[in-house]
Order: sequence, then structure tokens, then C-alpha cells
Amino acid sequence: MPEPEQAPRPYVQVAAICQVPPLQEKNGQVSLIRLMDRMPVMGTTDDMRPQPLHNLILVVILKSGAMRGQYHMRIVPVTPSGKRLPGPELSVLFEGDERGVAAVLPLAIVAEEPGLFWFDVMIEQDLLTRIPLRVMYQKIQQGTPFPQPPPG
Repeated sequence: MPEPEQAPRPYVQVAAICQVPPLQEKNGQVSLIRLMDRMPVMGTTDDMRPQPLHNLILVVILKSGAMRGQYHMRIVPVTPSGKRLPGPELSVLFEGDERGVAAVLPLAIVAEEPGLFWFDVMIEQDLLTRIPLRVMYQKIQQGTPFPQPPPG
């Protein structure tokens, strides 16, 4: 029995998180700087308190391939405990072949727990890829003051 034919989906050229907004030159070339998949978070309590993750940029570049038409792209953050959070939605146009779309989005999320976050890249209801970000919590020990030099 033949398998049902799958609808065309775009190819993923880039799916990453970076600390610096990408450089977009006039000729259309894009340069990514400081790619990351781990984020240290510090605090003074034993357990991590909610922590806004800022200064992060999500970059997704897709190539059309056989896909043509207007579609909805969504980024769905998934917490380490599996909770799916609301994320940005975009309307994207695929023109076919090597033509594609580039989404450069500020990452706005409050991490309420340490661990591995995933950012699901969806076209309509189909998962294209997942972008990882591990949030690592470290308690800062209240240090003892530096020794003072003896008077004199």
C-alpha cells in the first residue's frame, strides 16, 4: 500500500539563538554572531526565581523548495517541565525554489525553572525543527569581605 504523499515543507537553512542581532548587508547576506544554546542565570536563593531572558535574538531562515504560498509560522517555547508557552506568529510567503523567508525576532521569555527549553518552529501545524536553550541556575554565595590591610 503506498504511503500518503506529504505536503511540501520548506528547508531549514538556519534556526538559532544569538546574543547579537544579525548583520544584514545591502546585498542580502546575513552574518550571525555569538550563537548560543546555554544561558547562565545567577541568583541568591537556593531555587531559581523567575528570570527574564533578554538580549537574545531568535533567527530562523527557511528556503521554499517545492512550497509555494502564504503560510503561518509560529515559534512555540516549551519549558523544561513541558509547558507550551505562547510565542510569536508570522505570516510568511514562500515563492518556491531557493527563495525563502528570514525571521529575526527578539526572544522575550521569563524562565521560571532551570533546564532545557525548546523553541519549536512550526509551519501551520507541522513541526519543522526545534531550537534548544539550556538555562543553568547558579546560586551566588554571599562572600566574605576581602581582608583589610593592617593599619599602619
